[in-house]
Amino acid sequence: MYRSLWCELGVTLKRTTTSSSTLPAKYFFRIQNQNVAVISKSRVTSIFSSFSTTTSNKRNNVNCSYDFDSSFVVSYLINSCGLSQTEAIIASKKINFKTTTKPDSVLTLLKTYGFTEPDISKLINKEPSILLSNPHKTLQPKLDFFKSKGIYEIELANFISRFPKFLTRGLKGEIIPSFEILKSIVHSDVHVIKMIKRNSWIISADRIKRVMVNVELLRNEGVPETNIHMCLSAQPRAYSESANRFKEILEKVKEMGFHHLQTTFLRAIHGLTSMNGANWRKKMDVYKRWGWSEDHIHAAFRKHPSCMMASEKKIMGIMNFLVNDMGHNSLSISGASKVFCYSLKNRIIPRCSVVKILVSKGLIQKKPCINSFVTITDKSFLEKYIKKYELEVPELMKIAMSSASTYEEFMAAIAEYLNPV
Repeated sequence: MYRSLWCELGVTLKRTTTSSSTLPAKYFFRIQNQNVAVISKSRVTSIFSSFSTTTSNKRNNVNCSYDFDSSFVVSYLINSCGLSQTEAIIASKKINFKTTTKPDSVLTLLKTYGFTEPDISKLINKEPSILLSNPHKTLQPKLDFFKSKGIYEIELANFISRFPKFLTRGLKGEIIPSFEILKSIVHSDVHVIKMIKRNSWIISADRIKRVMVNVELLRNEGVPETNIHMCLSAQPRAYSESANRFKEILEKVKEMGFHHLQTTFLRAIHGLTSMNGANWRKKMDVYKRWGWSEDHIHAAFRKHPSCMMASEKKIMGIMNFLVNDMGHNSLSISGASKVFCYSLKNRIIPRCSVVKILVSKGLIQKKPCINSFVTITDKSFLEKYIKKYELEVPELMKIAMSSASTYEEFMAAIAEYLNPV
């Protein structure tokens, strides 16, 4: 099935042949014209002298023409595309036109597809060459393709303005074949679009080849297809690593004790592909400052690989709050390593603060397990720690009823109540 798709991606090379089977094959570009003209030395001198004079005159004319054309383009980019003067000057170095016929037709097309002025400004600032594209032969088919995959109106304009390179790539030669290969792995347009939004570069010939090779490596290890689909959709960047590095990481994950049938196997691969060896060691050093041994770190990583994907600053912030402010034992946190994938400000602090009130009033046991209240869903937390105690601690529900229309606002109000300025 993949052979025809590979052909569509243009994976072809011409090869020389030799009589000896021991010599390696050589790839080459054919030079169409081998003819070389021979000119006498005196004739070269004469031609060079004439050329120098002519070129000098032309250079002055070109400079004058360039200055005029450049200012014309800059003015158009500012007035019609909404770029700032600085952005327009930079963009004008990448494109040149003497009439506005084609750029105007491009802008008209974009507007018919729901692009607003901010969308157009963002798009042209990133990829000014789009203004010189054929609107109906080059741009419209690509916009229609993404519409056919479920991206409409405002979402389409936002999507293309974020990833303008899609309008410069070949539709039949690259975008469609790449899209179909990804769909053959994850089985739906929705999942492919989800992947593209997370890593737009995955729709390119070289990345697709890497994905195919790496997915095959996982299949050979016996990783379930459902796990591959899920993790590829969620973290496509990890699968576009070079085959050598991906295989090296896969072997390391096996050595660390991850089982290929569990989803943590692929999450660990994602974690290791997201950092180099130096970053891994720096994060280990941060945990060691809090008394963790390498065994603690590896155990925490096996439970929730996301603990090693948090920044050093975030790790320090969470550890400092849980140990110094909440009084948790630093080693016990290694058993709740999932906590490092959550926001300290928006989740951990508000929830811990609510629990702290309930503990101070003797309504729940002292220092409950972090996992029991930080990692549960928003709905479960509201039911288990707010509504359950609304009679004993009416202040929490009062805050919710009076000032919060969403859960996030409610938790922000809780934090403000507990820590008034």
